[in-house]
Amino acid sequence: MNKFPLVEMVAFFCRFSRLETPVWRRGLVRHTKRVRSSHTKMEGGIKKSKYTLETKEGEIVNLSLDHEEMIWELEPVDPFKGFVIDRLLAYVKRHKHQPSESHRIVPLRFELIPKEKLDRKTPIELAFMDRMQPYRFKKGKMSIQVKQIETRHLENVMVTKHAHYVVEDTDGRFYHLVYILDEGDWRFMQEVDEQFLFVRAK
Repeated sequence: MNKFPLVEMVAFFCRFSRLETPVWRRGLVRHTKRVRSSHTKMEGGIKKSKYTLETKEGEIVNLSLDHEEMIWELEPVDPFKGFVIDRLLAYVKRHKHQPSESHRIVPLRFELIPKEKLDRKTPIELAFMDRMQPYRFKKGKMSIQVKQIETRHLENVMVTKHAHYVVEDTDGRFYHLVYILDEGDWRFMQEVDEQFLFVRAK
C-alpha cells in the first residue's frame, strides 16, 4: 500500500445523520478560528486526540476523536451540556511528521446540536463506512471536489482496516481512494474509467 501516493484530504464525518452529500443546518454550524491546544494519547488501548478550539463564533469548544472508531465527541461542559457533534469537516494533512496525530487531523467546521433535536436517537452507531467519507482532496497541484460516492467498502487487513471509496468529482471523473486506519493515511490508488463501474448509483 505504501507505493500509492499520500494525498491531502478534507474528510466529512457524520455520527447521527447518514448523508450521501454533506448538508449544513443553519444555526448549528461552528467554524474553527484556531486550535488553542491539541494532543494525542492512548486511553484504554484506544488512540484518542483531544482538541481545544476557538470558534469564529466566539466560543471555546473541547472535542475528541476516537481514531479506532473515527467518532468525534464533544466534551459535555457548560455551555454545551446536552449537545453533541453530528457533522464535521476535518483537514487531514499529507505529511506524517507532525508532533502528534492531533496535529495531522484538524477540525475545520462542525455542527453542535442539542440531543433532543436529533432525528436519529438510537444508541447504535452508524456503520463504520457511513461515519467518514472524502470531501475534497489534492492530487498534485489540483484540488478535486468530490461530487458523490459511487462505491464504498471496508477491508480488514491483518491488524488494521482499509476504507475504500470510488468517488466522482465535479468534472465527472472517478477516483479510487483508500483510508488506512492504523496509519491515518489517505492514499490515491488510481483514476477509474467509468466503463468499469458496472453498477451505477442512482
